[in-house]
Amino acid sequence: MIKRILALLTLLSVSTFLFSQEVQVKISKDKVRVDGKTYYVHIVQTGETLYSISKAYGVNQSDIAISNPDIYAGLKVGQALKIPVSIKETQSDEDYIYHIVKRKETLFGISRMYNVSMEDIIRLNPEVKEGLKLSQTLRIPKKPIADIEQQPAVDSVEFILHEVQPREGLFAISRKYGVSPKEIEYYNYELIKDGLKLGTTLRIPKPKVKPVAETTDVKAENEMQVKVSPCEKSYNYDGHPFNVALLLPFTQTGNQAQTLVEDVDQKDVQDPTGQLTQITQVSLEFYEGFLLALDTLKKMGISVNLNVRDTKRSSHEVVKIIESKDFAKSDLVIGPYIYEEIKPVAEFAAKNNINFVSPIYSNKEGLADKQNVISVSQSLQNQLEIFAKNLKVDPNKNYLVIYDSTIWYSPGLKHFDSLITQKFTHAGVAFSKYNHKTAAYSSVDVQERLLKMLKRDTVNVVIVPSDDEPFTAEILGNLYAVKSYYNLNTEVYGPSRWRKLKNLPPDYLFALNTHVFSPFYVDYSQKDVKNFVEKYREQFRSEPTQFSFLGYDVAFYFISALKEFGPSLTPCLSTFSLRTLQTNFKFNITKEGYELNSNQFIIRYAPDFTISCNCY
Repeated sequence: MIKRILALLTLLSVSTFLFSQEVQVKISKDKVRVDGKTYYVHIVQTGETLYSISKAYGVNQSDIAISNPDIYAGLKVGQALKIPVSIKETQSDEDYIYHIVKRKETLFGISRMYNVSMEDIIRLNPEVKEGLKLSQTLRIPKKPIADIEQQPAVDSVEFILHEVQPREGLFAISRKYGVSPKEIEYYNYELIKDGLKLGTTLRIPKPKVKPVAETTDVKAENEMQVKVSPCEKSYNYDGHPFNVALLLPFTQTGNQAQTLVEDVDQKDVQDPTGQLTQITQVSLEFYEGFLLALDTLKKMGISVNLNVRDTKRSSHEVVKIIESKDFAKSDLVIGPYIYEEIKPVAEFAAKNNINFVSPIYSNKEGLADKQNVISVSQSLQNQLEIFAKNLKVDPNKNYLVIYDSTIWYSPGLKHFDSLITQKFTHAGVAFSKYNHKTAAYSSVDVQERLLKMLKRDTVNVVIVPSDDEPFTAEILGNLYAVKSYYNLNTEVYGPSRWRKLKNLPPDYLFALNTHVFSPFYVDYSQKDVKNFVEKYREQFRSEPTQFSFLGYDVAFYFISALKEFGPSLTPCLSTFSLRTLQTNFKFNITKEGYELNSNQFIIRYAPDFTISCNCY
């Protein structure tokens, strides 16, 4: 083997003297990791020899030959060689690669170089949130590098050279050669990171499947395009700013009773002391969180043109806003809060194919036919439906569902009862129902009825599908009395608004082993949350609220989705996962025709007075 290598090196070395001019070798910036070793990816150009390549990279010819056994047959133009990187350049330990930031490098480019996510790099190097710095050393988690199709990233791959033609996109080129857009993007990152340009020569890996002929029948080609999901097409963000419109009711007005969401029980009335009304305060808090997200996105290389407008709590003002010339150019619209203001925006967004996010209002009535509406929050009915779907029935437990008899015939409650009944029937587990009316019976009578349905020798799972404060407080109070007196084992489940009810003693929640289901939960022990709180305090001299977190999450998630999928992001949200500060957005299109965030956490109030979250 060694003799064969030496013979090859002698032959190739002699050949260098046969040329009167030596081609200058351009050092590649692309790197890969194979079997724990780091290599440059060098594409052989016309006139290059093994000697000139080894000289340019400062490595021995024998090292290149050992890493690329295919060169025994001679170098070929377009051939990809693995050039070993010196130890000094890839200083590493057992778990990490240490990368030194070079001029013009971006976090996205570095993540692509090592085939790791930007989130993983940020997690190990939190200082990069402030922006990359020249000569900064980053810890990169080691991962086996493979290409998009689960083949070796580079192993003497042969390429076809393609020159970009007028109006030619990456997807069209990929179909022409029978390779995926991401595969082309992988081998040509430096060339197309700023977008495809006319005349650029791309390296197309030779396909292992027969490429689509250019003379394909037009009808058949159209049929193929219809079957392709828009989320499978490659969108290349070129750094241009996205146009984002933010519509919020900032204006102070009085005597407007308006509850925003289930988690907020105060009324929006003018404070006699001159302080901000609740809805104005919520708007400011949401906006402040939104601004901090934009700052983070900017440092990640994402540019945004933000158009902030005050809806003045008037549908007429909203109509004026959406009729302005610049509004139709929006890639994404976020807000407003109130139904009367949301309806004209939803209609306009549907007609103009604009992504529309409703950050707080989640009622589907009147918006059912607007498929572009993306609902971030959840109504009580949404929460109950998701809970019923996710509930895992344990045949060893005793189940009791307690309904508010005053709203028993409401469509939402009847629908939940149907779902929960199907769940228990399918599991073959019996359960009890109790229809209760607030203040209709004495506490003794209520407790006697409860005791008949609860068991002393097992866990009693009590589900209360109501967020009405008097009803919830009365039921939990009686459950607390029965559980304490008879030392029963309980698990109580209820919706997210329970966490905000003023007349519900916290002792009830802890003693009953209460589990609250909610789309949002802030874990203040998390590093990202701590960083956000610190920046919020520094910037706005106050503590962030649930709406501050919501503003950050909405901006960070949806603008990141714009960067990933472009303006056609709505159908792709079900495939886009991104952990934010207080939720894991999970979007599914509903039968009513709008995107609903179906994420649900289970927050437990344990008898030892601890609060934890099953944040799956």
